[in-house]
Amino acid sequence: MHHDSRTALARPFVPALPCIVAGKAPGMFLHRHTLPIDEDSRMALGLFPEMTAACALLALAQPALAQQAGGEAPNRDVSSAEPASAVPSAPGAPPVLTPVPVPVIVTAAAAQERAMRPLPPVEIGAPPPVPPPASPPIPEPVPGGRTAKPCTPQSLRWTEDWTCLANPAKRTSPLEALRYLPLGDDPEVYLSIGGEARYNYTYWSALNLGAKGKDKLSALQQRLRLVADLHLGRNVRAFLELGDNREFFETFATPPNRDKLDINQAFIDVTLPLGDTTKLTLRPGRFEMPIGNGKLVGLRDGVNVRYVYQGIRGTLIEEGKVRVDAFAVKPVTFEPGMFDDGPENGRHFNGVYVATAPGLLAPNLAVDVYWYDLYRENARYTTLTGTESRRSWGLRLSGRANGFDWDAEGAYQTGSFAGQKIQAWGMLLEGGYTFADLPMKPRLGGRFNWFSGDDDPNDGKIGTFAPPFPRTPLYSDAGWLNMSNLIDVTPTLTLKPSKKLTLVGGPELFWRATAADAVYAGPTNFPLLRPTDGGRFVGTGLNLQADYLATKNLSFHAYFTHFIASDSLQSGGGRSSDYFGFWADFRF
Repeated sequence: MHHDSRTALARPFVPALPCIVAGKAPGMFLHRHTLPIDEDSRMALGLFPEMTAACALLALAQPALAQQAGGEAPNRDVSSAEPASAVPSAPGAPPVLTPVPVPVIVTAAAAQERAMRPLPPVEIGAPPPVPPPASPPIPEPVPGGRTAKPCTPQSLRWTEDWTCLANPAKRTSPLEALRYLPLGDDPEVYLSIGGEARYNYTYWSALNLGAKGKDKLSALQQRLRLVADLHLGRNVRAFLELGDNREFFETFATPPNRDKLDINQAFIDVTLPLGDTTKLTLRPGRFEMPIGNGKLVGLRDGVNVRYVYQGIRGTLIEEGKVRVDAFAVKPVTFEPGMFDDGPENGRHFNGVYVATAPGLLAPNLAVDVYWYDLYRENARYTTLTGTESRRSWGLRLSGRANGFDWDAEGAYQTGSFAGQKIQAWGMLLEGGYTFADLPMKPRLGGRFNWFSGDDDPNDGKIGTFAPPFPRTPLYSDAGWLNMSNLIDVTPTLTLKPSKKLTLVGGPELFWRATAADAVYAGPTNFPLLRPTDGGRFVGTGLNLQADYLATKNLSFHAYFTHFIASDSLQSGGGRSSDYFGFWADFRF
């Protein structure tokens, strides 16, 4: 559950974005895991961010050199944030074996100069428990970011590129015809209509690990989406996504899964070219917004309704060097009725995220820095409830080389809560090694996280770390625990028996950072349980995940975890629990 991809020296590497890939995709990303990529991609391993409670599969983009009569056309500049060329291209093909021609013609000198530039860091919206192995370039889920592989549905729908269907001969099915509806002679002026249907069965033997008595929950979630994406050339687009979310057979209601027909996303992108390699994109409206590696600001994909924000976001990109992303938004609240969602008045979220291209400051290294400002009126900790103004200052270092991958992030938090000063910190470390030449391409990985707690409730300070909008399943799809007052150690093993199937498993061990603070709930970041015996060990989770890509439109995800509560957790009313989840997701 943890990574975002980047690029490296001679062989560029980039992360995989949560999405659905063709049947022969080189890799895939589900809930929180990125799946190994096919060796044919000839790319270096890439880190990838995971998604919340139950991620979606990744769709990986694939670079290609276009062969044209009488010569070879250079590859499209993947470091550019511009949309795909308007010139008709070859029909979409499985991401691994069949490259997609890119009809962009540039001079040999220009192509060579572009090839020497380091690629900008790629940020995704939902990481897995392990980084993805070698993968082709993937889209950047930021305004003005690079688009995805042509003709491939994505988890973040606004990263899709359907200009590959500008030639009517390429639209071979009714669904493909909907993805590209020309609005004149200009191939870059068109309307694209898409959709999604996801059915997700979930079962908890104890939803809150015993904190609320007998709370066994079994339910079937239904997520329906209808997307309309209007492109008026390269620099203007309008995006609308309607969503309908239902829950069936549930023992009791869970709000993030119940939201009748409403506007899920609605925004306008206006891109202002500021030079040959620089552009600024402004996005006002309502939108999803994964940031960085998707750990502290993620998607919450395990439930029907993701995190959605309303406000404005701006992204400045200097190709191959740096990207600056700034935003001022309010989270959207989800009411159970129709067209009744709106921004939350007692909360705001502002921030700036600066990402450098891998290799710009140091070989094989991408450096990110960020600042987040979160205000909320209903914060809760062990002994207090009140208004909180929390600021996070963070640094992230990530990269990969020679089969190794690494992602290290640290954040320090200041501010105030209920009249008390905030002094908290968090550390997230992840790394691994992939044996690309062995059968099933095994990857041995490990994760170590440490989030501070409040060791003295009476000292006038709050020491509990609180992530802004975390990907709820940082640890497992079950989403029991959050990034507050917690230490976790997690070794993982990833195997890829076939190009379509990926298996990930391993134990995870949890401790409280301080025995004076509580164990915090994943979905709300509110105190969940407070052990009374003074022990710090919380318990052990045994996890197994399987992801299967049937086609580029259809994916399956299964996750099982058994949590063994420690004696200390049981002293506060906690108990062991099982979780099982399975979903089928169809996107067009």
